[in-house]
Amino acid sequence: MGEFETALHVEPASNGKPGADRVLALTHGDATVLVVADGAGNSRRGAEAAEAVLREVQDAVASGAGLERADTWRAVLERCDAELVSSGQGGETTAVVACVTPRRVVGASVGDSELWWFQGQGCHALTQHQHRKPLLGSGGARPVTFEHAWRGGTLLGASDGLFKYVDLRRIQEQVGLADVQAVALALAALPRLASGALPDDVGLVLCRPSVSRS
Repeated sequence: MGEFETALHVEPASNGKPGADRVLALTHGDATVLVVADGAGNSRRGAEAAEAVLREVQDAVASGAGLERADTWRAVLERCDAELVSSGQGGETTAVVACVTPRRVVGASVGDSELWWFQGQGCHALTQHQHRKPLLGSGGARPVTFEHAWRGGTLLGASDGLFKYVDLRRIQEQVGLADVQAVALALAALPRLASGALPDDVGLVLCRPSVSRS
C-alpha cells in the first residue's frame, strides 16, 4: 500500500443533468495530487472546463517537475485559464489542486471549491484566502497558493455542493469514520433534502495517511 489512502466521489444534482463536478487523485513517487473542479452552471461548457483542469494537472504530474512547489500549481491553473480562453469554448470552472507528501501539503486554488484539513477536534481551511471570482476560463483568474505542514489527519477537497449546504460540524463528524470510502459516501449524502434530492452536484476527494504507514 502507498503512503496515502484516497477516496473520490461525484454525485450529480437531482435535476436530470449529468453534472459538471470533476475530481481526481494521482500518485507520483511519495506524492499524491488531489484535484477538485466544479464547472460553472453545471453546463456542458462548464464540464469541459473542469475536464481541462484535470488534463493540465495530469500533464504536470506526468512531467514530475516541481510537484512539491506551490507556485508550480499556481502556474498550472494560470495556464489552464489562458488555454480555456484561447480555445473559445466559453466554459469556466473552479479548481483546487493539492500535492500531498508525508511532510506537507502545497497547492493552489480559485473559486469556491475548498480544501480542509481535519484532525481530532481541529480543522483548518487551506483555501481560506482564495479568490472566488473570476473563475478559470474568464481570462482573469487569480489562483492563490497554500502550504501546510502535516503529520496526519484527513484532507477533504470538495465543491460548494457540499460546503455550501452542510454545516462544518456535520462534516467533521463524518470525517472521523474509520473507512475512507465510507467517509466519501457519507459526506456525499449530507446535502440531501428531505425529499431525497440534492440541491447541487457534490464532488469530493479525501486523503489520509495509509494505515500501514509507520
